[in-house]
Amino acid sequence: MAGFPLVILPGVVVLLFIAGRYLSPKAKGWIAFLADLTALGSILWLAPGILQGKIVELNLFPWLSESPFVLYFDGLSLVFSLMAAGIGSAILIYCIEYMKHEQGTTRFYMLMLTFIAGLIGLVSARSLIMVYLCWEVIGLCSYFLVGFWYNETVAVNGARKVLVMTHIPGYALLLAILLLYKDAGTFVWTDPAIAAHFNTTIFLLVLIAAMAKSVMFPIHTWIPEAMNAPTPVSALLHSACYVKAGVYLVARMYSISPWHPAWNTILLIVGCATMIVGALFALFQTDLKRLLAYSTISQLGYIMTAFGLGTPFGILAGVFYVFSHGLFKGTLFLCAGAIQHAAGTRDMRLLGGMARTMPRTALIWFIAAGSIIGVPLTNGFVAKWLLYDAALESGAWIVVIIAWVVSTFTAFYILKATVSVFYGEPSVFLKNKKVEEASTGMLTGMGILAAFSLFFGIVPQLLIDWLARPAMAAMKFEPAQIITFLGLHVAQSGAPVTAGAILAITAFLVVWLIFAIRKPSPKGVSTFTGGEPLPEGNTLNAIDFSEFAEEVFFPALTVLDPDPVYFLIWKGIYTLSQKFRELSEKLEKSPAVLIIGAAVIVSVVIWLI
Repeated sequence: MAGFPLVILPGVVVLLFIAGRYLSPKAKGWIAFLADLTALGSILWLAPGILQGKIVELNLFPWLSESPFVLYFDGLSLVFSLMAAGIGSAILIYCIEYMKHEQGTTRFYMLMLTFIAGLIGLVSARSLIMVYLCWEVIGLCSYFLVGFWYNETVAVNGARKVLVMTHIPGYALLLAILLLYKDAGTFVWTDPAIAAHFNTTIFLLVLIAAMAKSVMFPIHTWIPEAMNAPTPVSALLHSACYVKAGVYLVARMYSISPWHPAWNTILLIVGCATMIVGALFALFQTDLKRLLAYSTISQLGYIMTAFGLGTPFGILAGVFYVFSHGLFKGTLFLCAGAIQHAAGTRDMRLLGGMARTMPRTALIWFIAAGSIIGVPLTNGFVAKWLLYDAALESGAWIVVIIAWVVSTFTAFYILKATVSVFYGEPSVFLKNKKVEEASTGMLTGMGILAAFSLFFGIVPQLLIDWLARPAMAAMKFEPAQIITFLGLHVAQSGAPVTAGAILAITAFLVVWLIFAIRKPSPKGVSTFTGGEPLPEGNTLNAIDFSEFAEEVFFPALTVLDPDPVYFLIWKGIYTLSQKFRELSEKLEKSPAVLIIGAAVIVSVVIWLI
């Protein structure tokens, strides 16, 4: 059963390739969903043994004595495999309705299943060769899925940027693997020889590759351009799973070798810088999906910061945050897709009042929005609480301050998006549009993820005991803290509930009471604008009230945006290639010069050797 996901998913990919032309888009969607659900079932079948500390190994090609395709499932593999197959199944339910009128659905579902299989292969690989192969597989899947609408220039350009900015740093991972093999003589990361030769150079090379995949500053600018992909792609690849591949590499380095304190410092700096940059850029967005893309950058900064603390409690916070982020951010992206599907735009300046026409989507959005902000009784609240407590425990006050400030920014841009889309009056753009609620299938996919966000916010101890603690053991950390059933850190005395939990529940009850006893206004009240009349046909939007903050922080954006530097380098490479092209065309017309030049180059190379 350990290798079943890597058998059933590629098998269904082949089936779709052969029979896809004879199937309707919905039929292909159901087949893909059932295949992923079967893979999820096989992973859950392994879970009880792994939770008890058992490690499951399986050689996919047993007739090869030195096969690189050996699966290795431990607590850390279980977290990321469940995230890929579990969140993937909810997203594939959503796809059935979302993609039913699209062309190229065979290609779409083949790539989605290949990606899920690739990520499961990556996190369960024992050989570094298989790690790199799966790393490249998910990168290529991302490229093809971002460019799914290949007739659109923005999609093609976005796909190219994704490929260049994630593939080139991937060579750092390849170099690290080759250096380890040169010194250790093995590709098996569980071999003690790998740990003996794992040094700072290897760490930095792996971190560079991880930073590109997990959108760490300054290699983060590809993800906003990837938002031109279909929304399920954004939800699965660019919020829930693909961007977690780099997080997995960082977490797995704890399994391989003890960390030098300087490594933790480097990761803390990268994580804090990333969460600040992502949140600042999110403040300025008017495109709903681009706002969520920059939000993903910021949230991954939180996760890397938690792992950078390097303490048992920090690791616990990081693992909890990884899974929680997949749930609430996947929900937000799916809601954004439903909004675009219904309104025909994702420009927040053209939206408004959609809570009336899409009340169920609005409710699901509110749950996920509350989670990312950190509202009590959501998994996001527990994740942030654990991170703050872990940072305070380790004495990292500056991390706490940065994380708190970024949380404030997060609340600002999420409220901006929520009010712009769901509150107020419908915009002029929507006046003549028939906006309808999302279909049952789409609501089911969104609702499942939102429900788990609430569930693990109310009883986070289940996620901590079932997933976080086994993952910590795989990373060679012993859980030294006692956690209450609400997921809050307490002293070794084991107090049942902390004062913070009491305050959170009290605040919730007060808010509920205010809404319960409120009296509606006897007549409609116009928007208060400080006495200034609104132009006829115009309504105020949350974006109108965010302009001041945008003006204040705009200078920082020009400094923190690395794209101008990348464009300059790219322009230089392009100019150089053009010069070589012109030179080669001239040499083709002079064979004698070409032969002499080649002879000189060969002679120089031989002399250098």
